[in-house]
Amino acid sequence: MNGRVTLLGAGPGDPELLTLIGKRRLSEADIVLYDRLIDPSLLAFTNDNSELIDVGKMPLHHKVKQSKINEMLVEYARQGKKVVRLKAGDPYVFGRGGEEAQVLQQANVDFEVIPGITSAIAGLAAAGIPITHRDFASSFHVITGHHKKDGQQLDWENIAHQEGTLVFLMGMAQLPNICRQLVINGKAAKTPVAIIQWATQWRQKMVIGDLENINSLVEQNHLSSPALIVVGEVVKLSPQLNISRPLDGIHLLVPFSKKQRLFSNLEDLGATADFYQRSLIKPLEQVLPNLDKYDAIIVDDMNAYHQFINLLLQDGNDLRRLVNKEIVAGNKQVARQLKKVGILASLELPIDSPSQKILEIGASEPIKGYGDFLQLYKKESRNLSLPFDLREFNGVIFPSTMSVKDFLDSLNEEQRSQLSGLKAFVMGEKVYQAAKQGDFSQIIRCPTNIKETIVRIKEEFIHG
Repeated sequence: MNGRVTLLGAGPGDPELLTLIGKRRLSEADIVLYDRLIDPSLLAFTNDNSELIDVGKMPLHHKVKQSKINEMLVEYARQGKKVVRLKAGDPYVFGRGGEEAQVLQQANVDFEVIPGITSAIAGLAAAGIPITHRDFASSFHVITGHHKKDGQQLDWENIAHQEGTLVFLMGMAQLPNICRQLVINGKAAKTPVAIIQWATQWRQKMVIGDLENINSLVEQNHLSSPALIVVGEVVKLSPQLNISRPLDGIHLLVPFSKKQRLFSNLEDLGATADFYQRSLIKPLEQVLPNLDKYDAIIVDDMNAYHQFINLLLQDGNDLRRLVNKEIVAGNKQVARQLKKVGILASLELPIDSPSQKILEIGASEPIKGYGDFLQLYKKESRNLSLPFDLREFNGVIFPSTMSVKDFLDSLNEEQRSQLSGLKAFVMGEKVYQAAKQGDFSQIIRCPTNIKETIVRIKEEFIHG
């Protein structure tokens, strides 16, 4: 029985520019074959059992040949696998998506194409350049900068006489020739040009010039591939429309979570965030003790709470079983989370309550350590390496002691040596103590509240 292949566009770089159906397909995938230019944080959207295969291609060097990629797609699909071919940008815009689709169709493999936001449009918008504008350009033309295999040149006379915006993809190696051919074939030497490197990502850089001086500007500012070449009058709008935000240029690591509250708050302020993975939560098969003997229940964390509720339901009970029992939260954050599900928890143990009357629920070790302890789940390392060069980040955020452990466990020796250049933002005193295990340049105490932590991060990078 055949599986299914999804040719999925990852968009220009920012993880939030992935489509909703694309995110769903990643969560369903058995196999993900991904390119070099995708943001590694997108792989956090896969499920725990997905096999991730790097088939990335670099200029003048193919890690995995296209013919081999085609074979892998067909072979995995024939094994009944759900396969995602994750490609930068859009699968059908100057990629090999069309060729891959032809191979799959000829092999009678079920496949689909999920478009991605192309950098030819989104990359310009990220730099304040509208690809069309009624006063400057009523059309646009997207052109590959690669030479054709047979050596045939592009139709430069036709390209140079187009009235709209010209966008060249994969053209940095040919930039001098592109500028020269446009001028030779009729474009004014003073036609505005913008070069946008790593569009929509934290390392986005741009220079603006014209066909006459852009090559020297690129060299002076050390721009290289991957970059967009934009030619046309719309480039003039960039100084006016290139919006700045408080944390522009700040690059942070945050723990992956389904709610992504930290990630979203930071991105809204202009920072770019990538994920480090968390441990797997493995519920344990337990039998609830006789709850009648307890006056109070300590909830260490919400994972324990949810597992506890599951056990109650399995026994044919619900929250009414806890009537007249004191509910105690392990910390302020747990108290806030319990409030959201309708429970007002105390932070203090009942006065003069004997230990035998208290049940604490949690993971491997109790937080309060007073009374009986019921372990409801355990955490298992994913054994995943962190796919980043830590020198590219300004800081990392730790909301819990376990997040510190998860992060440090994912590092190789080289990454550990890079911790000295990284600021650690820790949410709470216990997290601060755990972070001391790393060789961070600075450990910054933050509140346990996410919004207040965001304020502290802004203060550090704007006024620090």
